[in-house]
Amino acid sequence: MPRYFFHVLDGRAAIDVNGLFLANENQARFEALRGAGEMLTDENMNLWLGNEWMMAVTDEAGNMLFKLKFSAEFPNKPPSMFS
Repeated sequence: MPRYFFHVLDGRAAIDVNGLFLANENQARFEALRGAGEMLTDENMNLWLGNEWMMAVTDEAGNMLFKLKFSAEFPNKPPSMFS
């Protein structure tokens, strides 16, 4: 069974060194969405501080298979110099 790694960047990097053994890439996609949902509902999530949140999923060789990206914007606030 192949192993997949779920690396997270949300203003700081969390590198997955253990990974998960899953049957195929479709299961890795499902697990990425499930895990992202859990992390995005965490009250300490940096997403609300204006940081982009990203999960990169790689195989055992380190090849990136796909990325999930999330960000939060507040349209009623004046634009900042970073918009």
